[in-house]
Amino acid sequence: MLDQVFQKLHISEEELKKELREKTSISKHQKGEFLIKENKYIKVLKIVISGKVRVYQENEEREILIYYLGDMETCTLSLSACFEDCKSTVNAIVEEESIVLNIPVRFVKDWCFTYKSWNRFTINTFRDSYNVLINNYSKLAFKPLRERLLEYLMIESNNAVLQRSHQQLARELATTREVISRLLKKLETEGIVALGKQEIRILKKDT
Repeated sequence: MLDQVFQKLHISEEELKKELREKTSISKHQKGEFLIKENKYIKVLKIVISGKVRVYQENEEREILIYYLGDMETCTLSLSACFEDCKSTVNAIVEEESIVLNIPVRFVKDWCFTYKSWNRFTINTFRDSYNVLINNYSKLAFKPLRERLLEYLMIESNNAVLQRSHQQLARELATTREVISRLLKKLETEGIVALGKQEIRILKKDT
């Protein structure tokens, strides 16, 4: 399993490979398990080897999606906490069964100064997450909700079917359930989607 990590993250130094073998652990997590909890100190950096994890914030009983973590990705906010002992500002919950590499934070900072490949991984993680956040902000600020909803349905659906409640969609798109329900009903009237119980079937693309 670690050999796969070395390859995907371009870990080249033999000494770093040795440290990763000796000082880390691998764990398996089911859907619904929390990897990170808001207001808890970060003690372990978690890299998703495989699976899908949703990173979000809670604010006044609403959830705001920050981003998703996929294969060989880690939470930037957790990574930054490795350089200064601080509490997490986000939650991270498993969306699909995930295998995770766990690295005690006390090693992460030193590795950045010792190993070139780890330093590159750290920089790339910050850069990629920044780009995702800017892209998400641009969508939120400039794209109409209808367009964002249709884009989400197309990306997240499987064989033109998405299994989500209206409340879940509202959390993902940073709005309310009532707004999502009205918009979906309008799309159904237009023949673009068909609504079922916690299921949305895409009938045709919006033109």
